Amino acid sequence: MARVVEARKAAAVNPLKHSAPLGGALAFLGLDRCLPLFHGSQGCTSFAKVLLVRHFREAVPLQTTALTEVTVILGGEENLVAALATVAEKHRPDVIGVLSTGLTEAKGDDVPGTLRAYREAYPQFAPIPVVYASTPDFKGGLETGYAAALERIVAELALPGGGLGTAPGQVNVLAGPALGPLDAEEVRGLVEAFGLRPVMLPDLAGSLDGHLEADWSPLTTGGARVSDIRGMGRSEATLAVGSAVEGAADLLAEGCGVPRLVYRRLTGLEALDRFVADLSLLSGRPVPEGVRRWRSRLADGMLDAHFVFGGRRIALALEPDLLYGLAAFLAEMGAQVVAAVAPTRSAVLEGLPCEEVVVGDYEDLEERAREGGAELLIASSHGQQAAARLGIPLLRVGFPVFDRLGAQYRLTVGYRGTLAFLFEVANTLLAHAPGRA
Repeated sequence: MARVVEARKAAAVNPLKHSAPLGGALAFLGLDRCLPLFHGSQGCTSFAKVLLVRHFREAVPLQTTALTEVTVILGGEENLVAALATVAEKHRPDVIGVLSTGLTEAKGDDVPGTLRAYREAYPQFAPIPVVYASTPDFKGGLETGYAAALERIVAELALPGGGLGTAPGQVNVLAGPALGPLDAEEVRGLVEAFGLRPVMLPDLAGSLDGHLEADWSPLTTGGARVSDIRGMGRSEATLAVGSAVEGAADLLAEGCGVPRLVYRRLTGLEALDRFVADLSLLSGRPVPEGVRRWRSRLADGMLDAHFVFGGRRIALALEPDLLYGLAAFLAEMGAQVVAAVAPTRSAVLEGLPCEEVVVGDYEDLEERAREGGAELLIASSHGQQAAARLGIPLLRVGFPVFDRLGAQYRLTVGYRGTLAFLFEVANTLLAHAPGRA
């Protein structure tokens, strides 16, 4: 059991943490025909948009209420009403996601009250749902904002439909922020292999997987449809992948009576075997031959690579869910996690396979990686300076990865994804110390 330590410094040095509004936007971007709207200044929105565009290398739909010093002092309510009306009239989205920022939260804007005023002023836009999530920059980080947005989506769109009746074979899959587009697609494929119909929320595999559309759209194209979300209360079960989405799973369980199953990671043989066994029980079907084949490939790959991993010292700096999933698998392979840093606290941190987990920044990581004699750093592209100073290779994982192509296509979950990650780590270690082959 790891000891969680919070860094106590006057300032973050080479920060690891991203803002909660950015995490909330990521959740909304997994909805079909959605437009996230930041209630704050243009700078808040631009910063998040730049990171999202550089990581996914796609046009990311994101709007702002564009508050200025004057509107903040006098009240930004009119800006929010005007922005919502403009978006609704011009783009006709299926859903609008409103995210607060540090500016409006510190000012104390009454966003729910403003939304009521908007509804009264523009009744013609009543069919377009508006989901508001409180995501102040000064509280939490990417995972926190993602969780807050997902819980509001469930509360506003899924719970009103209730649990009237059951849709046979339908299961909810709540995808945590550790899952990229291809990760979500892999999970969906596993569920579908058992004859079940998954309702993915959010579904980045449909919206941010890098596909080309015939025409440009100012809204997200692909992702979870509002009509499907409204029917989540009729599902036979909810499969929550990651601790960040447990709150949303609880809402469905309490509000609609949908049983929940939580998986804090889907990387690694033991964790995946549990997931597949649950799918077999839910569907009443045996494990398909194709799934068994990939399991046997992973088992063989682990056998091939265990000499490379044994005793190797690895440092990681990632969002909590992803940090937990990858560190646990590396420990299963015989590696030593000598430094682990997360940007925010989480219930999963205490379960990491190391003595200490630091809630801090890249400076904290660099100090502990040097003390532990780390041979590999696993982090986002922001870890490149630390890796260079340490003289060790950097395996770019997580968000954002902006100096390499294909970040949106990385696969780390499922039998296939675990095998791909296994060989990627092993080959990186071999390239740095080839004598271990």
